[in-house]
Order: sequence, then C-alpha cells, then structure tokens
Amino acid sequence: MIGVLLVVLLTVACVSDLRTRRIPNTIVLATAVAGTAAALGTKWLIPGLVQAGGGFGTGLVVWLPFYAFGMLGAGDIKLFAAASTFLGPRSSLEAALYTALYGGALAFGYMLTRSGVAGTFIRVGQGIKHPDLLRNDPAAFRRRMPYALAIALGVLTVFWWPGHIVT
Repeated sequence: MIGVLLVVLLTVACVSDLRTRRIPNTIVLATAVAGTAAALGTKWLIPGLVQAGGGFGTGLVVWLPFYAFGMLGAGDIKLFAAASTFLGPRSSLEAALYTALYGGALAFGYMLTRSGVAGTFIRVGQGIKHPDLLRNDPAAFRRRMPYALAIALGVLTVFWWPGHIVT
C-alpha cells in the first residue's frame, strides 16, 4: 500500500514536470507528509521521525549544491527530499546515486532529441576537452529537462530493491 502511494505521488509529479516543467509544492508537501506518516506507521515515534527527517535532510543536502550551481530546479530538489522521507538517510544516498545515473541517461536522450545524433556526439566530444562548453546558454534554461522522471526512477529503484549500491 505504501509503495502504491509513493508511485502515485511520483507519477503526479512526473506528469506535472513533463507538462509544465514545474513540480507544485502541494505534490511535494503531500509526498513529505505521506512519507513521514509511513515512517511513523512502521516505527515508534522517535525512530520514525528520525528515519523520515533523516531521509529528508539527506536528500536535501545531497542535491542542494546542484541547485546552487543552477543545474537543477528547486522543485526537483524538494521532490527528492520529500520522497526520501519514505527511504531514510542511508537509502536516500543510494537513491541519489541511482537518480544521477538515470538523470545522465535521460540527459543524453534529451540531447539526442534536441541536437540529433551527430550534434550530440560533437557536443559531448568537445565537452570532454572543454567542460564549460556543456553549460547551457541562457536561452536553454527556458526548456529545462524534466528531471522528476529520473528522481522517480531512482527513488523507486531503492524503495523496491534496496541495498545494491550502499549497504
């Protein structure tokens, strides 16, 4: 039941991100409340709050630098932190690694659809030599890649199959 609720909440966030490139705070709040309630339902008061709060804090701290450098939006950071209330601190770290892997694959796919095969490989090849060239121009910020899908995949991978990267 908890897993179904998490899937539904993350699906709603993904649909919103795909349509509007925004993740509403109501979805983030509902996810954080549901994760905290799930933690409190499976553990006593203090351990449940520690799990949910630790997951939220870890999720926030891991992704906050990416927001500070303009690589991710605030909604993405908040969504990951809220979803991490379902996981706890250790699993939140593992979910961050999966999210980064899925995000890299999605970014590559996004580049392919925007620039084509030749343009993508030229840009990546030049980016290896000069990483500053991979930074998007200001006009590109209007068409940000929807990252909620990578977050959902990363969180759900660890929710359903924990302990493969971080043990």
